[in-house]
Amino acid sequence: MRMSGQGASMVDLAANHEAITIGVIGGGRGGMQLFGFFDSSRLARIRFVVDRSVTAPAMVAAKAKQIPIYTDFEQALKREKVDFVIETTGIEGFDELLAERLAGTHTGILTHGMARLMIQVMAEHRQHTQDEVSDVVHPIKDRLATGLQGSQAIVKEINQVMSSMQMLALNASIEAAKAGTHGRGFAVVADQMGKSVDTVRALTQEIESVNANIIQVSTQIDSILEMLR
Repeated sequence: MRMSGQGASMVDLAANHEAITIGVIGGGRGGMQLFGFFDSSRLARIRFVVDRSVTAPAMVAAKAKQIPIYTDFEQALKREKVDFVIETTGIEGFDELLAERLAGTHTGILTHGMARLMIQVMAEHRQHTQDEVSDVVHPIKDRLATGLQGSQAIVKEINQVMSSMQMLALNASIEAAKAGTHGRGFAVVADQMGKSVDTVRALTQEIESVNANIIQVSTQIDSILEMLR
């Protein structure tokens, strides 16, 4: 990384928990990748993006975030004071021109070559992180799915048993009514079976609530994996 002036390094600023202010010159693919990386970082803040085209990806993204955009880099350097300028255009001689314009300032320069290396390292790190998370999360999701299927099958069986118990309780109530005073035994049985049905119903509701939570967790896992892509 080429430095101009007496500016602190990124490592020094990060170690002091200071938000690093950054200007991105070049709004194409490389600039957009850097924009996405730094925009989601708590340790860095993009102050401006420069490109000749206002429709360049990073320019559009910056405008949507209400971050200043410029088509003239010299105007940007005059108006915005940042810790670092990152050059992603790859235009021959532009690194030297930037160094000349920033001579005597406290702004550091990350040249096109270093910016390209940073993008490659970031892409590799992102892929490595995604692979590691997937290796951990997918087995968990599979176990959740297996557990969900098993519990759903159990709920189905319980509901079938509960239906049978309801029919038996109903029949017992009918027999008790037919037998009058001699049917007290049937009445007791019907009452106990009714209470058992209520208990089982409450149990199935709790299981279904757990199932709903499992589905929600599984959906959240899918969202996390999608964000890492």
